[in-house]
Amino acid sequence: MEAFVWNERFETGFASVDAQHRHLVSLVNRAGELMSAPETSQSEVDGVFHQLAHYAVTHFRDEEHLMLENGIDTRHLEHHRKSHHDFADQVKMMWNQRTMMSSPAETLHGFLVAWLSFHILGEDQQMAREIMRIRQGKSPAEAHELEQTRGERSTMALITALKNIYAVLLRLNRDMAQINTRLEAEVAERTRELLQSEKLASIGQLAAGVAHEINNPIGFVSSNLGTLGRYVDQLQRLAELGASTPQGNAIAREIDFDYLRSDLRDLLRESREGLERVHKIIVNLKDFSRVDQAEWQEADLLAGLESTLAVAAHELKYKAEIERELTPLPPVRCMPAQINQVFLNLLVNAAQAITGHGKITLKSGRESERVWVEIADTGCGMDEATKLRIFDPFFTTKPVGTGTGLGLSLSWDIVKKHGGSIEVDSTPGQGSRFRIWLPISGPNETT
Repeated sequence: MEAFVWNERFETGFASVDAQHRHLVSLVNRAGELMSAPETSQSEVDGVFHQLAHYAVTHFRDEEHLMLENGIDTRHLEHHRKSHHDFADQVKMMWNQRTMMSSPAETLHGFLVAWLSFHILGEDQQMAREIMRIRQGKSPAEAHELEQTRGERSTMALITALKNIYAVLLRLNRDMAQINTRLEAEVAERTRELLQSEKLASIGQLAAGVAHEINNPIGFVSSNLGTLGRYVDQLQRLAELGASTPQGNAIAREIDFDYLRSDLRDLLRESREGLERVHKIIVNLKDFSRVDQAEWQEADLLAGLESTLAVAAHELKYKAEIERELTPLPPVRCMPAQINQVFLNLLVNAAQAITGHGKITLKSGRESERVWVEIADTGCGMDEATKLRIFDPFFTTKPVGTGTGLGLSLSWDIVKKHGGSIEVDSTPGQGSRFRIWLPISGPNETT
């Protein structure tokens, strides 16, 4: 790209101002080089932005000091200051949006070229002429009025029109930045809602799939174990008869027939117990996700809590002892799968907050037309600053890769949707307590 060449048209007659303008010309050319390069890194573009920020602070300060020192008319001073502020705002907006630009170097280059042509040739030259008139004996007001009548009317009208267009574009850019901020907030909100619904749907589908895929082979194995048990009984009768002969007795002693007979019964019993454990896991998964009951209904919260404990057993058993201080609760109108998800999030968080081995205490109760379920841990606890942010989306105190920062945010959304609330009490080094409050009859819109 052809370089932006400095010439006498840009000179104001003030050495410090002209030197800083030359530096801006070099930044324009640097942006042009980046725009023309086959590949441009983000760090290179960021470097130009940082130099622009330093330029704005230094140059605008020196220019405004020069105007104040020479007593320039306040009308020009305020207009000039506003132009400086507009430049800083524009650079800030481009900085904030640079990662969304298809070609940030090209956008920056275009803006700087326009700024050089418009501001330096226009406003800075006007500033220089007014200062020179003041130094020649004119009053600040006279110097300013003379500048306003300088030149042809058509030229002045064109400059005024360009200033108005620039102001309109600046307002449009500000509006677009605000719209973009609102859109990002809306996208974040929709993302949370989608993540919640997709997460719950995935758990339900997983539970249904596990139940379907495992139930059939379990049925085969269970049936075969029953048949095998009967066959073993018959074979044992035959073996006992054969062991009564001299030859059979010798073989029985050789293979330790009494031990084999006892161990065989133990093996069959352990296999049946294993099948019962697998069956219980499937039942707990179905109860946790309630894949067959996804509508609002009256549910036993404590049964859901027990199912959730079973699902989270692997996460909990190595970290904490579970202590139950549960009071029976009436059926609560809710969406069981979603409430179970809240229980799961709080239980897993409690386990992860514990260093070494600790305790998780479960409590429940009723007050008037509301019930509560409490999950408390002996973990690391939280300070007040953390407590204020724990329900913010994507906020997490966990190491990178171990948490999304969505668990408590989703839990808050679910409980709020149910017409309830979550109380939090925590002390650093002592642990945290989360109490979920829910109306027995459910939120008003479901009754």
